[in-house]
Amino acid sequence: MKISRFIYIIDNNNVWDAVSRRKIALSEEEINYIRKNKNKDVIECSLQKLIDLNILTTKEWEEQYIKKMIDETTDKQFQSLYLITTTNCNLDCDYCFYRSNNSKSLQNHQNMTFDVAKKSLDIFFDIVKDNVKNDDYWQQITFYGGEPLLNKELLKYAIPYAFNKFKDSDTNIVINTNLTLLDNEIINLFKTYNVEVQVSLDGKKDVHNMHRKDINGFGSFDIVMNNIKKLLENNIKVLPMITANNDNVNNFSETLNYIINELNLYEYAVNILITDSYGVNQKYSETLAYEMLKSYICYNNKAVDYVFEDLYNKIISKDARLAKSSCGVTRKITVFPDKKVYACQALEKYGSNYMGTIDSDFANNKNWEIWRKRNRFNNDECLDCEALTLCGGGCATGSLNGTGSIYGIDRNQCEYTRALVKKILK
Repeated sequence: MKISRFIYIIDNNNVWDAVSRRKIALSEEEINYIRKNKNKDVIECSLQKLIDLNILTTKEWEEQYIKKMIDETTDKQFQSLYLITTTNCNLDCDYCFYRSNNSKSLQNHQNMTFDVAKKSLDIFFDIVKDNVKNDDYWQQITFYGGEPLLNKELLKYAIPYAFNKFKDSDTNIVINTNLTLLDNEIINLFKTYNVEVQVSLDGKKDVHNMHRKDINGFGSFDIVMNNIKKLLENNIKVLPMITANNDNVNNFSETLNYIINELNLYEYAVNILITDSYGVNQKYSETLAYEMLKSYICYNNKAVDYVFEDLYNKIISKDARLAKSSCGVTRKITVFPDKKVYACQALEKYGSNYMGTIDSDFANNKNWEIWRKRNRFNNDECLDCEALTLCGGGCATGSLNGTGSIYGIDRNQCEYTRALVKKILK
């Protein structure tokens, strides 16, 4: 028998079991035994409690567990369609992932036609109609860019078509926008067809305008905030996507509180910068973990980031479910204006990302298997992490940026999750 690789010493009185997600109180003798024998083959042990708690286990049990978890966390069906409505954008944000060497999208200015959108929606409908739908099943169509409001004519036809095509299913229709081009026609479109509007926002005016500028260098904060308020006045669901960066992370909880109060929100979402998409200091992830925990404790009675709350509940064992992949690439079909299909919208130049066109049998392309192998239970570095069953494995773009491989660690997400686990446990 051996000490389980999934056991971590917290202090002189407690260990953490990353599989069962339990903080376990032990005697000094038991803690010292674990400290002395971790990563060794142990033949005998007189400490029965360690055996009963599965702290002492076998290599065979670990291998079977890992194999089972790979199967449970490998996506087996598509649930999301991303329509890249345009590869044009009216802003020049400095940490946009399309700036990466692995992307060329914004270099080729194209608008999607309704014919391409319609065919993509029809194919997606046929693909998902027989999906297995468990209790937490979701299905989503996302209108993406570039800036999708630059292709208003497409949205006027494609959004109603998607709504009517999928109205009897569990499908959420979303648009991801910088919200600088809103007009009354678009407001009515969103309201009529129950579109969720996800808006890029970086906090207070000075920080937002530092990073999210138009091509002439003018910040977009005032118009974005005014347009969010117009949508909220029309009872349209708005989800601010608030990016944590070097310029706001040290007082991020205050930033969140400001936005919550200014917009009277009940929900928001926080974006962790994609690894190496933009420079961050060494304390970025740890600081963000502290600020997110502080914000949740202080302000969750007003509004909440449900992704954070889900992670928090898993850490404190209130939610026993295994974390799904946070990348979601193998649940997602991404269609560009030229009919090409990719797994990830951010990695157009990455060879195995290309799946064919909507005129081909793209759903059965062999490249999907390359992406399905991107799994934290396939990664030795993840297997030796206390957040193994809590973390979704981060973003493939972050992994590729940081390690040169989609199978590597997404450092920003990894360090953030580990820091959060340690802070909550202590």
